Amino acid sequence: MKLIYRSFNLTTGQSVDVSNWFSKFTLELILSTAFGVDANIQTDPNSEILRKTREVFGAPSSLRLLHRLPFGSYLLRFLNHLRGTKGDYFENLAKNIIKVRRCEEGASERVDLLQLILTANQAADETSRLSDDEIVAQSVFFLLVGYKNTSNTLAFVSYFLAINHHLQDKLKSDIREAKTSDPATSVYELAQSIDYLDSVVNESLRLCPPIFQMNRSCQEDYEFNDIHIPAGMEVIIPTYAIHRDPDAWPSPEKFDPDRFRGDTEDFRDRHPYQFLPFGAGPRNCIAMKFALMEVKIALVKILKKYKFVQSPETQVPLALHTGVMLSPRNGVFLRVERA
Repeated sequence: MKLIYRSFNLTTGQSVDVSNWFSKFTLELILSTAFGVDANIQTDPNSEILRKTREVFGAPSSLRLLHRLPFGSYLLRFLNHLRGTKGDYFENLAKNIIKVRRCEEGASERVDLLQLILTANQAADETSRLSDDEIVAQSVFFLLVGYKNTSNTLAFVSYFLAINHHLQDKLKSDIREAKTSDPATSVYELAQSIDYLDSVVNESLRLCPPIFQMNRSCQEDYEFNDIHIPAGMEVIIPTYAIHRDPDAWPSPEKFDPDRFRGDTEDFRDRHPYQFLPFGAGPRNCIAMKFALMEVKIALVKILKKYKFVQSPETQVPLALHTGVMLSPRNGVFLRVERA
């Protein structure tokens, strides 16, 4: 956070792309906390790993349709080759990190995601043990999804707070009140205790869910409202559309964190599957808890000292890019000022 603070101080009063800041911050954070890698991404303007991750998430969503065509996977690899996007970059990165970790003296004493996976896998019986390829796949997935999910969410929350300054004032007041009532509490406990912070983050995730649609494979024949879904058929769940359904969300385009107050009738009557920012069930996003914790802690630390302000360069409404995940098409330009 010190580097984020320094960036804020250097650009006070200027209109800056906060999504660029947050992408560097979250990628560096997840590499450090989950994999024990010090990448110094926030201070390196030519970071290769940052450039590679942006290539992955910059692809248009239409490319994913190629997988449904005959020989689609081969065509997609060919297009990636033409674009200069090599899919094995992150696979090799994960393999090297795992190789170094296994040779590292005292590695078993580390407390991070990778070590938890390796330790649990070593203790598992032969039938349930993951192969090295499966460990690599899980590591790459957690790295990419955890990084982009969190950075996009922070950028979207900042945007909604900037254009709804009265709601930002309320959130900042709740943070001050929580800190004043228990000065000794940790920032983690503070972030978990503020109900309105949960509401703000959830409302941002409703309007701009990073996972804007989900794909699931039907495992057995199923009948739904006279519609036959055969086993093996792919079912696409349109999260973005569900989150803006006026039958479930009155005035669905309005940013209204009070929708998520637990004491309201709308909240109690709403079907749990009307809100699916991380999916649901046994195959929901494995990085969900990590991402939410990261977002809330970052917001608490930032809003204790700064505020987000709409600038002439702020795009309203925000144009969205539907690539691998939902993201701001042209960045999120705001001013960051001392509170």
